[in-house]
Amino acid sequence: MNYVGNNTNKSFANKLTIQKTFNFAINKKMIQRPQSIFLFFAAFSIVIIMYKVPVLAIGEEVKMLTDFMWGQTAAWISIFLGVFSIAQFKKRSNQLIYNQLSKFFLSISFFIVYIGKGELLPSKGLFLFVLPYILLILANRFIKKDEKLVKSADRIR
Repeated sequence: MNYVGNNTNKSFANKLTIQKTFNFAINKKMIQRPQSIFLFFAAFSIVIIMYKVPVLAIGEEVKMLTDFMWGQTAAWISIFLGVFSIAQFKKRSNQLIYNQLSKFFLSISFFIVYIGKGELLPSKGLFLFVLPYILLILANRFIKKDEKLVKSADRIR
């Protein structure tokens, strides 16, 4: 009796089962999509800017984003919209709208800080506002690519 064939088939079946399970786990959470990763990092970078990096400074006096109540509120709304957009992966058109609103509230937060700066000078945090904005733009670009791919697949059927 030849056991090599049976072991090969069992090994192949086990690999296939593991691969299907792994793909299901990843697809269930939609972590592998580039736009989801960009949205997560955009939200994460806003939190870092809010709590770790000063947005205004002069000498030893520094102000964080948390010192501006309305700026912080707009930033939290932007974070919420970015994270909520990740969960809306099946509705790509809604994702685009949520990302545009997230960019809008991020811009509001930036302008609230910039207008309320007084005699303080812009610091690292104010320049870092560009990072989540770029990440949101990249996420929108990949969402549009995904939508185009789905439409072309529908056309083929």
